Amino acid sequence: MHATSKKRLGLLAVLTSLVTVSAPVSSVSAASCRVTAWGHTGYYKCGTSLNKGKIDWNRDGRTDEIFVIAPSRTIWHTWAKAGGWKQMPGNGHADNMMGPSETGTSTRCVIVYVNKGYHYWQNCFYSGRWHTWKRAG
Repeated sequence: MHATSKKRLGLLAVLTSLVTVSAPVSSVSAASCRVTAWGHTGYYKCGTSLNKGKIDWNRDGRTDEIFVIAPSRTIWHTWAKAGGWKQMPGNGHADNMMGPSETGTSTRCVIVYVNKGYHYWQNCFYSGRWHTWKRAG
């Protein structure tokens, strides 16, 4: 190796050792709280309602699905056979979880709250898939 190249590599090693990249712990930990369900760990926005997101769809006394609002305000969910946390389709963003909507049918709806404009939004699962977010009530 050429002497100039060795010098450059040495200088690069010294500079690299001086620079450390890390996320600001205080801002990350203040905004996110850990949640684990069915062995899947995720993060939700601290201060949002976690209990309203625990849903017992078939009313057998056990949680079937959990919905959370992430620190980024995106909406995520998981269930026993999900294989991990999944972002809800439809590019929804919210500030708090309101829980399930009673439809009286096999349609499953979840309602979230958005501070800007003070609106409730819902997304419903039917025909084998989740649909778009629509303003509720």
